[in-house]
Amino acid sequence: MLKKISFIILLLNLLNHCDYKPVYSQQNKIDYKIVITSFTGDKEINNLISSILKRNSKINSNKILNISFDTKYMKNVMARNTTGTITDYQANVITEFTIEKENNSENFSVNEKFNFQKMTDKYEEKNYEQTIKKNLANSISQKLILRLAVN
Repeated sequence: MLKKISFIILLLNLLNHCDYKPVYSQQNKIDYKIVITSFTGDKEINNLISSILKRNSKINSNKILNISFDTKYMKNVMARNTTGTITDYQANVITEFTIEKENNSENFSVNEKFNFQKMTDKYEEKNYEQTIKKNLANSISQKLILRLAVN
C-alpha cells in the first residue's frame, strides 16, 4: 500500500516537472505580417495556401515576412488491373517556399502525397480530387505556419 502511494506521488512529481509543450500550441502565436510576393504553379492550390496564410497573418505587426512559393501538382498512376485499366492514383504536391525576413532568406520544400482509387463517375472523381487538393494545401500551409512559429 505504501509502495503504491509513493509510486503515485513520484509519478505525479515527475510529470509535473517535465517540460512538455504540445507541438501545435505555438501555431497561433505567429507575430509576423505575411506578405506573399509571388507564387507560381498550380493556381488552385496556390490560392488556397495564400488565403490560409493571409488568415494567419498579423496585420498590425512590425515584423514582415516576404514569402514566395512554387507549387507542382502531379497525378500519377499507381496501379492497373489485369486488363490495363487504371485503378489507383497518387496525388503529389511539391511546394518550394522562399521566406525573406529582415536580412536573411530561407528556402525549404514540402512534399505531400495522397493515394486514391479511380471512380466510375468522372464528375465525382473530379470533385474528390478537388477535395484532396484542398486537404493537401491545408496540410502544406499548416506545416509552413508551424515552421514560422518555431523559428
